[in-house]
Amino acid sequence: MKTPPAIGQPDRELPDAWGVRIGSDPVADVLVDAYERLGSEPLAAARIAEHCFSELGGAGGLLPYLAFVIAVSGRIQSLSDFHGLDPLMGYVEQHRAALRAPEAVLDRIDVCYFGSLVFRRPDHPSIGRWATRCERLVDAEPDSPQPERDPDVRLAAANYLVLYRIWSGDLIGAEVLASRAAALRDRSLEVHARLLCHSMNSMILRLFLRYEACLHEIREGLRLAQDTGVRIWDSHFHMQGAFLALTRENLVEAREWLELMAVSAAPEHYLDRSGYHYCRAWLHALLHEMPLAERHARESVELAQCSGAVFPQAITHVGLAQLHLEQRHVGSGLYHLVRARRIGRRMETGGLPIQFIRGLLTAHFSFRLGMQGRGYRALRQAFRIGREQHYLNFPWWRADLVSGLCARALDAGIETDYALTLVRLRRLRPPVSLKRHDRWYFPLHVDVLSGGRVRIDDRELRLGRQSLALLLALCCLADAEGWVERDRLARVLWPDSTLERAQQALDTGVHRMRRKFGTERLVRSRTGGLGLDPGYCRIDYWRLQQVLQRSAPRAGDLALLTDALERSRDVSHPLIASLVPLDSLRERTATKALTVIQVARMPSAEERPWLERLVLANPGNERLWQALIRHHVEQGMMNEAVAAWERCCQALGRQAAGEPSPALRVLIGRAGTP
Repeated sequence: MKTPPAIGQPDRELPDAWGVRIGSDPVADVLVDAYERLGSEPLAAARIAEHCFSELGGAGGLLPYLAFVIAVSGRIQSLSDFHGLDPLMGYVEQHRAALRAPEAVLDRIDVCYFGSLVFRRPDHPSIGRWATRCERLVDAEPDSPQPERDPDVRLAAANYLVLYRIWSGDLIGAEVLASRAAALRDRSLEVHARLLCHSMNSMILRLFLRYEACLHEIREGLRLAQDTGVRIWDSHFHMQGAFLALTRENLVEAREWLELMAVSAAPEHYLDRSGYHYCRAWLHALLHEMPLAERHARESVELAQCSGAVFPQAITHVGLAQLHLEQRHVGSGLYHLVRARRIGRRMETGGLPIQFIRGLLTAHFSFRLGMQGRGYRALRQAFRIGREQHYLNFPWWRADLVSGLCARALDAGIETDYALTLVRLRRLRPPVSLKRHDRWYFPLHVDVLSGGRVRIDDRELRLGRQSLALLLALCCLADAEGWVERDRLARVLWPDSTLERAQQALDTGVHRMRRKFGTERLVRSRTGGLGLDPGYCRIDYWRLQQVLQRSAPRAGDLALLTDALERSRDVSHPLIASLVPLDSLRERTATKALTVIQVARMPSAEERPWLERLVLANPGNERLWQALIRHHVEQGMMNEAVAAWERCCQALGRQAAGEPSPALRVLIGRAGTP
C-alpha cells in the first residue's frame, strides 16, 4: 500500500496511478497542477478542471475522469457552485460502465460521483445503488483478502454517506455512519476529509441534541484547521456553532458565532454564505425583527439557488415561508412551502425532513387561522414522521411554536410519547393554552414539604448545603411569578455578612447551581431579582399554594392536598421551618381538603378513605375528626363512629390539643356515647 501523503500536502503519486505523465500533454500538466492545488485552493482547482474538461471534448482515457474528480472535490471542499458539474456527471454516467482502470482509481471516481449526486441529483434513480457501493467501500476491513482500500477515499465516502442520510431523513443511519467515519478519520491524512468528518459529526450531534459533544466536535475541527493551516472549513464550523446556539435560543452566543462566520465565509462559497444569511434571518426572527429577518432569508434562498445544491434550496424556502406566514402573508408563505415540497420530492423517501418541517408549520398556522381540523391532520402526520424517524431538531427551531404543538398533541392524545420526548429533551415551557399540566414534563422537581428533595430529569440530585439553602429560599420566598428580591435572599442566607459580601456569595451560589443543573434556563435573573422559572419547575409548595388560592376545586386537588398534608408532618430542615408557616399551612390545607370533599359529593365508599388519610396526616385537627365521625353517624355506622371518637380523644391528648369541643361532644352524643 502506498504511503499516505502528509497532512495538507497533495498526493503526488495519484497522477502516476492515473497514467498521467508530466510533459506528455498540456492539458494533463494543467490537471496535475490543479490536483496539487486542491489542498490549498480547492475552488480554483475545480474551475481549472472544469475548463480542462471542456477542452478535452469527450476524449477517452482517464483525463476526463481526473478532471471530474478534481472538480467534484474542489466544489465540495469550497461548497460553491455545483452547476458546472452537470456535463462532467453526464460523461461519467455515460462511460463509467465501460471504464477499465486500477481499483483505487475506480474507487475515487465512484465516491466523487456519489458525492456529486448527493448535492446535485438526489432524485437520481440509481443513487441508492451508488450509496451501497460507497457503504461497501467504507466497510472494507484491512484483514479482508482484497488489498486495503485508500483510507482517504473511504473517509470521503463515509462523509458523503452521512450527508446523504441526513438529507434523506435517515438520522439513525447517519449516526451509525458517523461513528464509522470517526474511526476512519484517525487513519486518514487528507485534511479536508478529516475536517468534513468533524463537521458532519457536529451536525449529527446537534440533531440528536447532544449539545456539549457537538460543541466539542466543532472545537476539535477548528483546532485541526488551525494546526494544519487549512481554514476553508472555518465558516462551516462557525455555522454549526450558530445553529447550535440558535437551537438553544442562546442569542448572545449565536451573535458571536455569526460575527466569526461573517469574515470566514468567502463570497463565492455560496452554501456557506447562504447558511450565514439563513442563521441571521433565524436570529432576527427570534428577536421579532421581521424586516431584517426577511431580507436575510431572501438572500439565503438566492445563494442556495446559486449553489445548485438541492436540499439547501428546500430548507431556505421553508425558512422564508415561515417568516411570511408569521406575518400572515398567507399567499407568499404557501408559495414558498409549495416550492420546498417540490424540491423535497426530488429527495429519496420524498424528502422526509421537508415533510416533517412543512407539516409542523402547516399545523401551527392552521391553528392560528382557526382551521382546527386541518391543523390536527397536519400535526398527526408530522408527529408520526418525527416519531418514526426520531426527529428531535430541525432548522429554524422555535420553542414557542413546537411547545404549542406539543400541548395540542398531549391534549388530543396524538403521539403523546413523542410529544413528551420533545418536551423533555428540548426543555420546552408549557404554553398558556395547555389544559393538562399533569401531562407536561418539568425537568426540575423540588419537594419542599419533604424536607428539600431535589430531582433533575428524573434523577436524584444531591446539592451542597449552601446550594440547597439557596434553592429552598428561591422556592419558599417566591412571589406568584417565581421571583425573589436579591437583597432579601442575601439577608436570609447570609445574615451575618455585609450586603456586598452577601451579594457576591449569592452570585457564586447561582453560578454553581446552574452548573449543577446543566443549564441556565432553570434559574432566571433580572435587575434586583432572581427566580426559578415556573415553566421548567415543579415545586410542591407552589402547587399547594395555587390549590389553596383557587375558588373552584379541580380534579386531582384532593389527592394533592392530602399528599401535602401527609408529607409536611415531619419537615425538619431548619430553613424551611423558618421560611414556611407550617402550622397555618397545614390548617389551611386540611380546611381546603374538607371543602373539596363537601363540594365533590362523592359516594360514601370513596369519601371514607380520604377522611381516614386526612386524620392520620393531621391527627391534631379536630375539624377532621368531626368530619370523619359525622360521616360514620350519617351512614348509620355507630360502632365506627364510637371507635373514631376514642381515637380522637387519644390523638388530641397526645397532641396536647385539649379536650374535644362541645360541638364534637354533641356530634358523638348522636352515636349514643356520653
